[in-house]
Amino acid sequence: DTLTSVIVANEHIYGVAAVTTALVEKARGLHGASPTAAAALGRLLTGGVLMGSLLKDAAHRVTLQVSSKGPVRSILVEANGAGQVRGYLGQPAINVPSRNGKLDVSGAVGKGILHVIRETGASEPYSGTVPLVSGEIAEDLASYFVQSEQIPSAVSLGVFVTPDHTVAAAAGFLVQFHADVDDDLVVHVEQALGAVPSVTTLVCEGYGPQDILRRALGGLDLDVVKDAAPAWHCGCSQDRVVRALLALGPQQLGQLISEQPETQVRCEFCTTEYTFSQQELSQMMADAMA
Repeated sequence: DTLTSVIVANEHIYGVAAVTTALVEKARGLHGASPTAAAALGRLLTGGVLMGSLLKDAAHRVTLQVSSKGPVRSILVEANGAGQVRGYLGQPAINVPSRNGKLDVSGAVGKGILHVIRETGASEPYSGTVPLVSGEIAEDLASYFVQSEQIPSAVSLGVFVTPDHTVAAAAGFLVQFHADVDDDLVVHVEQALGAVPSVTTLVCEGYGPQDILRRALGGLDLDVVKDAAPAWHCGCSQDRVVRALLALGPQQLGQLISEQPETQVRCEFCTTEYTFSQQELSQMMADAMA
């Protein structure tokens, strides 16, 4: 998978595009997602990668959370400035009929809200919430940028799932207008954006991120700011799970120990299961209280 971010030469126009086929297929496999669920999750994962690229530090993080009334119920994605991303959805096995021969992501998501949290090392993380405008994810992210950050933005996201349910292409791009941009240039870019085929069509034709941006920005001269390799990454570990269990407190942890011979904890992001025996939990609690 690849990502490229650019600025239009001598102009306040920023663009970033990513091809995310491998990481979206990884997520689909981990969650056993149906085609429509995979498309919904894949779009938000790709959006997370694009937004993560805007962060100034590799350790900074952005969280995108969709809460909806549609069959999918919820989607949560976390991405950082290093291009690492992970995510899960509430109902991965949903079966939503196609619409006009295409996966009906909007029907799967339905009405709801998009909540964005940016953690950049400040004392308080930045957060913003907007209603979903379509449930297609791309339009919802564009709406977020305009409403919460006052940045005119165009977003395109796509996931192509084959009849055997594997992800054959996933990609997206984000174009933002910062400060004052000449009206004629804005019209040029808007016309180019309106003529761009779906990003998955471009990927299937062999386009890379820079090619996609050149097409989306109407052939304008581009200065490359960054090239990166986004990837699925879950930072869960045995140690983190232990800390989470200890955070329950002695009373709740003691109840777990007394009620069942072993305790299983499943990571919602990567589906890894961690198993602890009564003896291990008792020793953990004793060590923590020593």
